Amino acid sequence: MRQKRKSAKKGHSGLFALIILVMVFAWLAFVVTSPPASHSPAQSTGTVRSPVESTGTTIQPVQGQDAFYGSIADLPASHKQETTGIVKADTNCKPVENGLTNCIGIITAADGRELHFNYTHDMSRQECLSPGDRVTIIVLSDATVKVVRG
Repeated sequence: MRQKRKSAKKGHSGLFALIILVMVFAWLAFVVTSPPASHSPAQSTGTVRSPVESTGTTIQPVQGQDAFYGSIADLPASHKQETTGIVKADTNCKPVENGLTNCIGIITAADGRELHFNYTHDMSRQECLSPGDRVTIIVLSDATVKVVRG
């Protein structure tokens, strides 16, 4: 009886294909999870990475102020330029470009209205709004809303 020999090369072709497949999946995972290189125009105008004060076309840091900038879609036109409120919840926080997070803060204004504040911030530098936070809501002239915590 003759014994059959297994070819060493036969087993290596499957291993080589597996290594290539793993490398392709690793590359795809890297490409999908890496942030884009630049801001979109909409984000770069309304997004700040730290508390700042908007003064016309320039943005200046405000020391000691925990401020967020965004928009309130359901803000009535008759709403005062400044009011206070209490945060009910901070929902729908999702990562966006360049390590920033977009959230929707639900705020009960002093007049009892429920406001939905859409804002983007850097969570590594500034925590999200939290239920129970007292905030001051300031409507800026460029339709941006500034919410100051504290």
